[in-house]
Amino acid sequence: MVVSERDYSEKFLEALHSLQKKYRKYPKFMIEIIAENHGIPPLEVKKLIPIFRRNGMLKIFKNEGFSYQLNDIS
Repeated sequence: MVVSERDYSEKFLEALHSLQKKYRKYPKFMIEIIAENHGIPPLEVKKLIPIFRRNGMLKIFKNEGFSYQLNDIS
């Protein structure tokens, strides 16, 4: 069974929400780990992080060691 990119986006958002519940801000490697735990391939994660940033759903704190956080709009 092939999972579409849309399905990965939804799973990725679920993964980010579960991470956000535990941590206020988190580094990229934690996103990669939680995504893997949700069955999202690493290549899809590399595509989804920039998409979520461009859409304003995921923000990055460069001055805090490139930590990430979900925006309130998601």
